[in-house]
Amino acid sequence: MEETRIVNGTWDLSTFKFRIEGSGMRRMLEGMKEARLIGSRCSQCGTVYLPANFYCRKCHVRVDEPAEVSDHGEVMSYTIGYADVRGNPLEVPTVSLMVKLDGSDTWIMGVGQEMQPEDVRIGMRVKVKWSEERTGSLQDMRSFVPE
Repeated sequence: MEETRIVNGTWDLSTFKFRIEGSGMRRMLEGMKEARLIGSRCSQCGTVYLPANFYCRKCHVRVDEPAEVSDHGEVMSYTIGYADVRGNPLEVPTVSLMVKLDGSDTWIMGVGQEMQPEDVRIGMRVKVKWSEERTGSLQDMRSFVPE
């Protein structure tokens, strides 16, 4: 018979309702043309969101103050993929990262490049690798590479 375990604690479910307002996304994409990341800061508690959110998840007030965020950050979580979505082995493993950029209180996801899967770790410092020609799209941020 399987044992049932109870783990006391709380779960922040607010991420399931995450929404990016159009003006915050436009501001971020405009900044990306110049290899800059622009998020938003809550005027009450100072939380910085990237991508920009339209309300503060802590204070529940409108957030619209621009805040520049560094393109350097820390790996908070990661996944190494050894197979595609159909289960077929990949020739080269993929590295997917969740990164908290310096100056931001939220995490963004991206592909890790120029790193071996066995070298990736929580707390690893990375930086954004920008596209040579930026157009103001999410593809301007090509990947994360080690600092």
